[in-house]
Order: sequence, then C-alpha cells, then structure tokens
Amino acid sequence: MDKKERDILLIRAFKKGDAGAFEILFKLYHKRLYAFLFSLLKSKDDAEEIVQDTFVKIWEKREEFIEDYPFDSYLFKIAKNAFLNHLRKKINRKAFEERVGFWFDFSVNNTEEYILFRETQEAIDWVINTLPPKRKQIFMMRRIEGKSRQEIADTLSLSVVTVDSQLMKAGKQISAGLQKYNVLFFFVALLLGLC
Repeated sequence: MDKKERDILLIRAFKKGDAGAFEILFKLYHKRLYAFLFSLLKSKDDAEEIVQDTFVKIWEKREEFIEDYPFDSYLFKIAKNAFLNHLRKKINRKAFEERVGFWFDFSVNNTEEYILFRETQEAIDWVINTLPPKRKQIFMMRRIEGKSRQEIADTLSLSVVTVDSQLMKAGKQISAGLQKYNVLFFFVALLLGLC
C-alpha cells in the first residue's frame, strides 16, 4: 500500500471520528510539521503550539476533509494560516516582512521566487500609492509606524471614528486593487495585514 492509499484509509476513518486513525496521522506528520515550523520560528514552544493548534483544527473540521486531497497539503495549509496569525500577533511589520521574505525561500531558494516576491512588494506599494493622500497617511501611520488609532486621531486632529473609517476604506481599496493581480499578491497582502 502506498502513502496515498494509506492516508485515504486513515482519512476515511478519522472523518468518522476514529481517534486512533487520527493519532496515526498525527504520528506520521507531527515531526515534519514541527521541524518546518521550528525552522521558521526558532522557538520550540511556538512551533509546538502551532502544531497542536493545527491538528486540533483538522480534527474539528474532519467532516469537511476531501478524502483524495493530500493530507500533508491540507496539514501545511492549516499550519501556514496558524503561523501567519501567530506572526501578526507577535511582530511588527518590518520584522514581518523579513519573515515573509524567508517564507518565500522555505521550499525552493531561487531567483524566480525572489523576483516574484519583489514584484509582489511593488504591486502592494503601487496600490497603497493610489489611496487618497489623507487615507494613505492614516494607513501608513497605523500599518508602518504602528501608531494606535488614538495617536493618529490626536496627531491629525481627527476623531477615532474618522480614523477607523479611513482605515476600513483603505483596506477595501487595497483589497480591490490587488484582486486584479494574481492570488499570490492578494495572499501576501493578507500576510502583511493590508487587507
């Protein structure tokens, strides 16, 4: 029995609530996922936390799983989202951009990915530059400088409600602007918290 057939049988069982089958999948993929996350995070605790969160999420969504979809692809997709959420909470944009650059290097370290990453950054910059001046200023103060909504309001003599409104409009405009690019651009914008 090959890996794909083995995983399909295990997936069928765990979709029906078989904890034993799920435990086997956990044992088969835990170390690989942990090693990958540790290489990104350099923290045993954070990597283990994301691994646990990922498997809990998979267990909770087991009934939605498509049997012939590769388990490892699904696993790493869920882990990637957990990793990105973790980064959003823990680091500022500058550090996050450094990590995003590393993210593009994790599978294949080559010139094409670097070019793709640079093109993505240029697309994001272009869309941000299409914002009306005041909206752009508010957006940059919040996302780049890391100022609180109240600090922005005080600095620009605006209400917090106005700041929130402008940030919401900026997010929608950036999201709409990036949708004419491919999915990768939109994905990176989500990574950076731009949308």
